[in-house]
Amino acid sequence: MVADLSKKNMGDFLGEAKKVMEALDVLQQIHPFVGVAILAFKAVVNLELTRRENDRRVGLMLAQASDTMTMLLQLKDTRDPAIVGPHGNIRGRLDRVLDGIRQDIEDCGNAIDKYYKSKFMVKFFRSSHWASEFLKVCNSFSQRTQDLQLALNIRTTLRVDIAIDKLDELIRMQSDREARFEKEVKMRGGREKCLESEEKLVELLKIAEQREGRPQNKAHADAPTKDVNKPTSKADRLDASLLYELRAPLRNLLDENRALFMFKLDTQTSDIKDAIKDSETRIMWAFNSRFRRVRDPHLRYIWKEMKWTTSVKTPYFIAELHDYYVNRFSHLRHGAPLLEEVSDASSLVPRVSSPTPTVSVMSDSEGEDRELQAIDSACHKLPTVDPADKWCLKYLSIFYVPSLSEGFDDDANGLVSVREVNTFTSTIPVGWTLPKALAYWAAGWRVDSQYYHERIEQVLDSMVYTQADVLPENRRCVATYLNSYVIDGIKRLVRSLAGLGAEGSDLDLAQLVAQRRKALEETLTDKLNIVKYEIDSKDSIKLFGSGRMENFLLPLLYLVIRRHLQIMKLASTVTLVERELESATLTIENILEGVSLRVDQLAESFRQQGNDPKARFA
Repeated sequence: MVADLSKKNMGDFLGEAKKVMEALDVLQQIHPFVGVAILAFKAVVNLELTRRENDRRVGLMLAQASDTMTMLLQLKDTRDPAIVGPHGNIRGRLDRVLDGIRQDIEDCGNAIDKYYKSKFMVKFFRSSHWASEFLKVCNSFSQRTQDLQLALNIRTTLRVDIAIDKLDELIRMQSDREARFEKEVKMRGGREKCLESEEKLVELLKIAEQREGRPQNKAHADAPTKDVNKPTSKADRLDASLLYELRAPLRNLLDENRALFMFKLDTQTSDIKDAIKDSETRIMWAFNSRFRRVRDPHLRYIWKEMKWTTSVKTPYFIAELHDYYVNRFSHLRHGAPLLEEVSDASSLVPRVSSPTPTVSVMSDSEGEDRELQAIDSACHKLPTVDPADKWCLKYLSIFYVPSLSEGFDDDANGLVSVREVNTFTSTIPVGWTLPKALAYWAAGWRVDSQYYHERIEQVLDSMVYTQADVLPENRRCVATYLNSYVIDGIKRLVRSLAGLGAEGSDLDLAQLVAQRRKALEETLTDKLNIVKYEIDSKDSIKLFGSGRMENFLLPLLYLVIRRHLQIMKLASTVTLVERELESATLTIENILEGVSLRVDQLAESFRQQGNDPKARFA
């Protein structure tokens, strides 16, 4: 068994976990109360599926978790969990065990998250601590498996696939890379001698960087520029964050990481619930016309009248959207009957119909059947429009077609799909109508861009002035932050917005933009407070907003550097923990890496369409 496990890679472990997840889906349909543990397991596995790491130790923990969840599958043969046995009913006994499994899965996920974020140097020198933590997690899963056996009255002898002593052997087994690094450490006197000497650690750091492919000392890494004012040495000293992780108790590191991990896990769990709900809706719509999949009543009406299928060319979609609202607002009369429109070859032509209430978008799974009936009865009628939105009409003109197209066409492939339409409407702020959302994406986003361009520049200027007032003991870490290449990256990003040109806005648009800005900043601030303004990877950016990152990039960046400015102002009276600004630098770096990834995705989409990315970005 040990030999078999030692040959497995992370893909093998995840493949087995995915099979268990599929079986658990069936179990949850039979017994929904087990969802408390199943959702946690699926969320942790899904998080691992997005990583590009491959570590046998992590795979072993996931294997233990999978074994525990496999034992839970015994419940599928028990149709009535309220059956009373010698120790009470099954449901009552299971609730406590399920809560324990959920907690163990969260602990397992938190340990994996922190382990993967740790640099190779930390993993190596803290290997015994990590091994103990991983074995603790595996032991806990093993105990939960026995608890499940007892709760389910399984009288057969418990088969433990992976004995704990064998797990200990596998977890402590060094990889080839670790074995090579061990030789370098022994050449310098062993682990204890190296940990006592910063000079030896710096030497080992350089070796680790050469083999890692990413800097171990990122706060002091060279900027990718020829600027002579930037540091010339990658690791002339150890950064405070690295030293802290080498010396702090592992339990402290895990506790500090938990809030950020739980934020990720809660978001992933919410996404899984939404996916289940969407899947149920798609099943109900499977035998219905495609237009019924469009959630917004106005867009659904247009989709039906134009007889579109799953997607439509973006220019046609925007043209019909324009015609629809032009006709609607042009025929509005006080007290007049509503107009119903039908399509011809080029546009929507009005006709009189009886009043009908606006059909609401889907809310919860319990209301799906009633909603579908409402859609069926109302799909041939025209939803109402608010006369107060007539000012939005000027932002649907041909001048704003490019902006409107980008608002719907997320992947810039020249098509608008049902999915993209639903994504667009799902991000509309509470209280907004579709015309208001269209006005924002036509012109309001330019007003927002100008606002954040000015605010971010102001914050950067304030940082320079604040630097002169910081305490002497804080000057080095503040200077390192301000001289880092990420600050140059921010400047290049926001100054590129100057090319957008000014957008003159009327009072209605200005109020609309301010309303959205205030609500979005409040939402982002709440999320940033949860994670203590730390964004630990470019993948974590998606946790702060739905849809494209352009929807929330500038306010996120503004709030983050405004927080960093507050730290700098504090540095004039309080001695800072040096790693605080190092963490701040890495947060900005991860945001900028997310921007680069998005640019690469768009560039590839442009190339596939035969367009020059430089021309499209210009």
